[in-house]
Amino acid sequence: MPIDDYFQEYGPIRRRRTQNPSVRDDGEPPEEPPRPRRPQRRRATRRRQPGWVSLALILGLCLLAPFTLPYALHLVYRDVALPGVSVQGVSVSGLSVEAITVELRRRYADFLSQPVTLAYAGQAWHPGLADLGLTFDTTDLAHQAVAAGRRGDPLTRLGEIWQIVRGDLNLTPRIVVDQRALQAYLLSIASEIERPPQDAALSIAAAKVVGIPSTPGTQLLIDATANDVLLAAQSLQSQDISIRTRALPPLVGDSALVHAQARATALLQSPIELMRGDQHWIWPPEKLAELLRVEAKGDTLDVRVDDDLLAHSVEGLAQLVDSGTAEPRLRFSGGKVRIIQPGLPGWRLRQDEAAAAIRTLLMSTVATTRTLTLPVDQLKPQISEATLGGLGISDLVGEGQSSFAGSAQYRITNIKAGAARMDGVLIAPGEEFSFNRQLGEVDAENGFVEGYAIIGNRTQLEWGGGVCQDSTTVFRAAFWAGLPITERHAHAFYISWYDRFGLGAQGNGQGMDAAIYTGVNDLKFVNDTGHWLLMQADVDQVNQVLSIRLYGTRPDREVRLEGPTVSNEVRAPSEPVYVNDPSLPAGALRQTDTARSGRDITVERVIVQHGAEVRRDSFYTHFRAWPNIFVRGTGNE
Repeated sequence: MPIDDYFQEYGPIRRRRTQNPSVRDDGEPPEEPPRPRRPQRRRATRRRQPGWVSLALILGLCLLAPFTLPYALHLVYRDVALPGVSVQGVSVSGLSVEAITVELRRRYADFLSQPVTLAYAGQAWHPGLADLGLTFDTTDLAHQAVAAGRRGDPLTRLGEIWQIVRGDLNLTPRIVVDQRALQAYLLSIASEIERPPQDAALSIAAAKVVGIPSTPGTQLLIDATANDVLLAAQSLQSQDISIRTRALPPLVGDSALVHAQARATALLQSPIELMRGDQHWIWPPEKLAELLRVEAKGDTLDVRVDDDLLAHSVEGLAQLVDSGTAEPRLRFSGGKVRIIQPGLPGWRLRQDEAAAAIRTLLMSTVATTRTLTLPVDQLKPQISEATLGGLGISDLVGEGQSSFAGSAQYRITNIKAGAARMDGVLIAPGEEFSFNRQLGEVDAENGFVEGYAIIGNRTQLEWGGGVCQDSTTVFRAAFWAGLPITERHAHAFYISWYDRFGLGAQGNGQGMDAAIYTGVNDLKFVNDTGHWLLMQADVDQVNQVLSIRLYGTRPDREVRLEGPTVSNEVRAPSEPVYVNDPSLPAGALRQTDTARSGRDITVERVIVQHGAEVRRDSFYTHFRAWPNIFVRGTGNE
């Protein structure tokens, strides 16, 4: 209770009044009549709120802000980029997807049309983005710019908005790379850049030794160049890029070339002289050069002798050295054999030994002429009058015929000379007969004359023109005897006069000729009858027919011919060929060859024993189409 109220209720004045209510204190104001007391209003008091309510309210607003602010911004900036969004440092705020796309394409127009220019050694390539396997989607980037601050969960959106407010939201364009496509493009241009290294080489021709220096190769570095392209593409600016390459060193360098060139030059500084008795042959450096070969061995060049070519050359030499069979010449008539020319000692070159000796001599470096006495065997006759009966020569084993009707006189002369070299010749059992070896040297001493022949594309005088008539006829005799033919060459073009008697008893036909060229092409066959064979030649000058007969013991077999089969026929060239001949006066013109068609011919020989086929041989002929050839005089021009 307040102090004032207390004294009013319990003080001395109140006590006196209580004890004597009529007594008034002096000086006490007269007592007022009691006024009616108004009912005391109770003052309403405000109930104070606790502090945690305000805190909760603030926290609620903070929690709602991430949810409401992005959506509010989305409503305000619908379909355009929010303020503060930039692409590679350039603001795109307030722009729509379409507008941003247009702006991006304008800004990166050079890159989009020509991202890079690849250059190498003055060459340039201008691939497009698709060629390089690169994809730059400006529309997708525009969508990303507009979606900034609106994607993801609320916190993600708020985070992006915070970046936008701070100015940190700068979108970086993204290049999508197809590595396979990029490498495929670089591989496609590699063929225009790359080149293999060229080893040093040595050429030997006509006794001249010519060196060809080495050159390094070039390889395109695919991965390194691809990395350069990708780095350049990140800038989104059109750039020039130098293609990365590396040099490929040659295996055989110039030092090896210098050594081999000196070696080859030394080997060809002098000729080789070959001797047999009073005969001798010179192989000049030009001939020796044909026998040398240069091969790379590791990082060096090896100068060596080509053994196959040397063997072929020695075989040709043997045809000059060998004096033919040393056996007597025989004649079969009336069922009896008689000697028409006694046997003489002969010579035969030991070819393998000669080739080895020539190889050794050729690989020696001697400034003066190198000489070799050829190794030969002296042949003594095995046949005499006393042994004729044991030769087994009693039957006609095989026969060939050919016509030389219409031949020039020089040709007939050579046919007769060749037939004389074949007549009466004995072929031992198991022996391989060589037409060229038996023919010997084709010269005047052996009865041959010169005649015109087309060699390559030129006409020139050749010894023995027409001897192929003899080789063709010998081939036919061996064919019908069933003897294994080990070497035979057809003529280059069709010759009509060889058709007559071509198929033996079956009549005329083509594909049964045999061309020879001394020292190059030969005719060979093997006597597989088990007995001696006698070759007999007859020249019928009246009917102009050459006959070759093989006598011996007839084997128990039958020879059949199938064909000829003709295919791949080609018309003769319409344009004539003119061959200049300085030996003829200017203006002179004569035709040496008539045009003829080309074709392929196959003849099958079937060997039958006791009714069963035991062997089949195919003889193939390719005749080239041949033009009209004229010899044109150019003398005194």
